[in-house]
Amino acid sequence: MEASLDYLPDVQKLHKEVMRNGVTKSTQVSSLLGGQSIKDVILNKCYIPLSVSIDNRGCLTNNVKKLESVISQEFGAGTEGGKLLLCGGPGMGKTTAVEQLIWDWASGSHLQCYTFILRLCSSVLRGSEQSLHSTLLSTHMHISDEHLEMILKTPHTILLVLDDVQNLLSNSPESGKLVCDPRQPAGGTVLVRSLLEGSLLPGVSLLLTSREAVKLESVRFAHLMGFSSSQRKAFFQRFFDNKEKGEQILHHCEQAVGVEEICACPGFCWTLCCVCKERLEHQNCVPETLSELHCMITHSLLQEHKVSVETAKELIYGLGKLAEQCTSVTCTHSDIIKCDLQPFLGSQILSAILRLNADDATSPDATFSFPSPTFKDFLRAASFYLDHDDGKILESPLEIHNYHFFLAGLSDPMQRKLLEASTGRFGSGRLSEFHRWLMSTVAEVLPGIDKINHWHVLRILYHTLSPTLVRESVRSCEWRMRSYDGMQEADCAALAFVVRCLGELQYLNLYRSSLTEEQAEKLMTVFRLAKTIDLTQSTVSVGVIRHFARALKDGRATDVNLTHCKLGDEAIKILCSSIPHSSLHTLNLWDCRLTPACSEALAEMLSTSKLCVLNLGANEINDEGLNRLIGALGTSTCTLQDLCLDLCPLTGSCLAALSSALTSSLSELRKLVLSRNSLDDDTLEHLSQALQSGRCKLKNLSLYSCELTGSCCPSLAAALQSEHCSLTKLDLSVNPLDESNTLLICDALKSPNCSLEKLGMNACELTEPVFSALGSVLMCGASRLKKLLIGINRVGDAAVKHIWKALKHPHCQLQHLDLEMVALTDASVNELCEAVMACGSLTSLILKNNNLTDISVPRLVKLVQDRPGLELNVQYNDFSEDVFELMDAYETIQY
Repeated sequence: MEASLDYLPDVQKLHKEVMRNGVTKSTQVSSLLGGQSIKDVILNKCYIPLSVSIDNRGCLTNNVKKLESVISQEFGAGTEGGKLLLCGGPGMGKTTAVEQLIWDWASGSHLQCYTFILRLCSSVLRGSEQSLHSTLLSTHMHISDEHLEMILKTPHTILLVLDDVQNLLSNSPESGKLVCDPRQPAGGTVLVRSLLEGSLLPGVSLLLTSREAVKLESVRFAHLMGFSSSQRKAFFQRFFDNKEKGEQILHHCEQAVGVEEICACPGFCWTLCCVCKERLEHQNCVPETLSELHCMITHSLLQEHKVSVETAKELIYGLGKLAEQCTSVTCTHSDIIKCDLQPFLGSQILSAILRLNADDATSPDATFSFPSPTFKDFLRAASFYLDHDDGKILESPLEIHNYHFFLAGLSDPMQRKLLEASTGRFGSGRLSEFHRWLMSTVAEVLPGIDKINHWHVLRILYHTLSPTLVRESVRSCEWRMRSYDGMQEADCAALAFVVRCLGELQYLNLYRSSLTEEQAEKLMTVFRLAKTIDLTQSTVSVGVIRHFARALKDGRATDVNLTHCKLGDEAIKILCSSIPHSSLHTLNLWDCRLTPACSEALAEMLSTSKLCVLNLGANEINDEGLNRLIGALGTSTCTLQDLCLDLCPLTGSCLAALSSALTSSLSELRKLVLSRNSLDDDTLEHLSQALQSGRCKLKNLSLYSCELTGSCCPSLAAALQSEHCSLTKLDLSVNPLDESNTLLICDALKSPNCSLEKLGMNACELTEPVFSALGSVLMCGASRLKKLLIGINRVGDAAVKHIWKALKHPHCQLQHLDLEMVALTDASVNELCEAVMACGSLTSLILKNNNLTDISVPRLVKLVQDRPGLELNVQYNDFSEDVFELMDAYETIQY
């Protein structure tokens, strides 16, 4: 490196000067569709650093960094032979970023570890075969042949820049065709691959740009993401030279349909700012939608070039045909001719809209490209409405694209107003055809299960800005509310618009969503108008809950499910403050990471709200939190009827206070779930006394898996026989109850005072004498039992015979019987079927996990044939696949 500087200091100085002059003397001009000129960006110091996603495999990742830091890391001092491919679509700032880098190097402020930064012109490389040496000479004519040869002798001091090289990377030459001599002629693809593989100028650094990602070995990929939120804000503030004004305009534009997602593109940001500035100077409104923005751009271009209405119609129609027929990135001269655009070849208006990739637009070798895929879609949609063939129909799309969004936007008279001023009014037949297409597309998509298409249809409806169209199309179909997890902000805005037009939403499914505060703000209308809201397993911050809570105030929601949302106490306190002002009836807070710290807020909410159902299961409420909470149960304003405290974890010491609250004449509680808590047998006496008090209104009590033993049975039996006990459902499953004490429960069930209709005793270690006693209960005229769950007690055929006998008795009212895993065999099936046939009330029988085999299947199938209303579950028995077909014909058999 030192040797080259000793010999070539004047050449380097001249080279830097030429590189800077290349920017200052550039003839490129800023244009609405072309974006701001590189000269203006660099000389006016308007360059905003870009964001890139870094990966080595050509794929987008979440590893987002600033481009400048990536450049420094890849090409900084001590890094030799770095290779970086910068990928991004039109207007994303690839060329501007490269020119800014070269300018900074030529100005002495960046990458001074390189003696020379040299351009390799892609248009020259795509020409006839020539050597790398001659290619560089033709681009840098101020460097002599001798000087260039000396420069190339130290490749580690050189950074080669190749802009727009995607066409040179599409085909990989065979390794034997690579060159190693800078003076050896070869095609452009071979030269580029030789540089990448290191056979040519080993140690040289390479910075390449491409519109598309190309998989290359040993090349680092930097996908241009454009402007981040903060970078976009800085751009708008700088453009309008007023921080507050710039932020206001940016916020307005980000709210516009579809604008937010694409205004990360620097070129689009500049166009958007220019249009907004022009509109504000003429005291007009800034664009409300993407369609309106493109109408403004097109109108300005046509007016600037003084294009007549008839000529404008011909031009836009032809460009739309070109957009539809030309599926590749570039369009050929013949494509132009086919689309009747020949009269415009060489005209200024065509050059203002299409990018020319040649010196002469009329040359048969000339190629053209649209400034952006978005504008291409807009022209295609505009062409549809300018088509004279009113018989042309729109086919239902297999995939929905931006083209359809623009069809929707241009269907609105206000959005297309300026375009019609330039091209004449759209045909009514074309507008009617779009309306027909929209109705059929909505009717096809919304009842389906593809949520991506759901979002696209909702966006199309949003783009119409027509409440009438929304109501006509959505209300005429059955909208299947899929889980709308993974929504973008534009999807949130679209959903909010559609729901606002409808005025209501029965069910909002946001299962497993990851909502941002911005998305939650856009969904405020949806939250306010939805009757049922499901946010199960969603990721929601405190900020999101603030928006959600605000929407619940005076909203229509009656049922909210926040299961597994990991909210924490702070979020719950915010929610609790809004619920008293809401219509909420049911709130599910299962596993929301609540602690005793939030219990006071919950208690205050319960005593001032209309809430009837509250699920606090799987939270660390414990005894301390419950003691604070239950004070609300006895207040005159508490309407709670259903409380779930499953897995909270509670102990028996809380039952005295809880029982006291239940005996308050003001308590409205009808259902109490205490499952999976460590309750003591002795403390259960408090609960039993409450049930006998005459003031407790509890009808449904779950003590599932509460570590109870037979010792709790006497007090429970006493409660069940009490004339004041109103219990109709009791679940004692998964508690090791002993035989003698369980028989006390059975005796209580025969009492005329016992109102129990459902009893759960699954996995309670029941014995044959207990089954016999339960059979007696079912045959007792005083018993009201309709549902009996006694599975997972392996008693065998002999014990279950007592139940079969009871089913045949005329006093038996049983409707549901659970006999899962009781060790039934084929020997019991005939008696089983006879009993079921004799019991006219039985509608559901569970025989899962028993020892039934294929032999029993024909008899069970006949049972279902003879009792068509019977639901039979025989899953996980010892059946072979040979009998599946027999059962498959009956929907009421689960196997």
